[in-house]
Amino acid sequence: MKTGMNFFDENIIKEGFPDGSLILVAGEPGTGKTIFTSTIVYNGLEKFGEKGMYISLSETKEDFYSEMERLGMDFGKYEKSGLFKFIDLVTVTPEAIDKEIELIMKEILSFQPKRIVIDSISALTQLLGVERTRIFLHTTLSRFIKSFGAVAFLIAEKPLGKEGIGYGVEEFVVDGVIVLKYISLGEVRRRVMEIPKMRKRSIEKSQYEYVITDKGIEFLVIPELVRDEEDAPEKKVSTGIKELDAILDGGVYRGSITLIVGMTGTGKTTFGLHFAIANALQGKKAIYISFEEPVGQLKRAAKRYGMPIDEVLDKTLKMFSWVPEAKTPVHTFLKIKEIIDEHEPEVLVIDSLTSLREHMNEIELEKMLRYLGLSIKQHKIATYITLNAETDFETVPFTKASTLSDNILGLKYVVKNEIIERRLAVIKARGSNHSRKIHKYEITDKGVMIYE
Repeated sequence: MKTGMNFFDENIIKEGFPDGSLILVAGEPGTGKTIFTSTIVYNGLEKFGEKGMYISLSETKEDFYSEMERLGMDFGKYEKSGLFKFIDLVTVTPEAIDKEIELIMKEILSFQPKRIVIDSISALTQLLGVERTRIFLHTTLSRFIKSFGAVAFLIAEKPLGKEGIGYGVEEFVVDGVIVLKYISLGEVRRRVMEIPKMRKRSIEKSQYEYVITDKGIEFLVIPELVRDEEDAPEKKVSTGIKELDAILDGGVYRGSITLIVGMTGTGKTTFGLHFAIANALQGKKAIYISFEEPVGQLKRAAKRYGMPIDEVLDKTLKMFSWVPEAKTPVHTFLKIKEIIDEHEPEVLVIDSLTSLREHMNEIELEKMLRYLGLSIKQHKIATYITLNAETDFETVPFTKASTLSDNILGLKYVVKNEIIERRLAVIKARGSNHSRKIHKYEITDKGVMIYE
């Protein structure tokens, strides 16, 4: 049985869940157990026309439908069409549970759903006790689902900070176990899926990272770089600054990453605005993503430099701004990838890498940058990434970023005759006959002005 989640079906359990199996889905609160299992049931309805049943001991029908609608899943529609049933056992008492189970089994037998969720087996165990729950699962439920090739998902609450699943659920002999868990990364926590057991199926990796968005569960898809004759585009894109184009031998290549390194006030954002707005004015799709300034502030800055941003904003230029704090590197990568996939830009500015470094584990950030780099190459997007750091025009403090970059533009202050001046140098420009000089530049009311 396929889940209908592309990444899961193509990369995790490629042959689908075995028909007639009991699958335990365990995890701490907030790891997405209900979303994961509900998505499987909903995809069965939507994509495969298979009947589904959700048996809840923890959430009312109204609350469940409301939450699922927020994620784009309209279970009510399928209930009306006769493909879905929701059984609400939230208020059932220990005295009435036996009778309710008998009614449920009759309902399963007559309705014959292909996908069943019990939410949660932990609550059921508290009502029945461990031994009676085990008997119910293996002499009753298991026999029923095997008779018509269904798959039942048993949600189990995993106590916070505990390795065991708890409630005695780990003692049940199930066909598969899926564990959703948190892994702490400084001030944020990433979510990972582990599959320690799945009968008749081989699992290639020990962990799969995922995030929960307003669209439900999304897995980290590592982009692949398809190597063909177009891997190294010959076409260049203007930087938006005539003098800088000349310094870089005609601009920057499509599919290249340009790292702009400099301290606060050296004009990194201004360089990015020139790049995005100038290309948008030429009809190219441009994206500007800021982790430091709201869109309104960027718009005001562009106008201050005489850039006609109103001509292109929300047309060929799209601007996004959010604070990366409390977001994992994977969540940030997926959000950027979603923007890229939706808008298909030719030009991209990410301002700045510094904000990501302040809130993310370095190793995880490096992994995210590698995936981002692959996506940029794959889509052949000319990209600027800014980094707030001091440079001596010889080295870059964040080694991984410099390794991934095709071009590095260094910006710094110098003191000359007791006057602070700005200097620019191309530290690296892969495949270009770039200028080796150090150039003076200024930030004026017309933006960046570069001199010999």
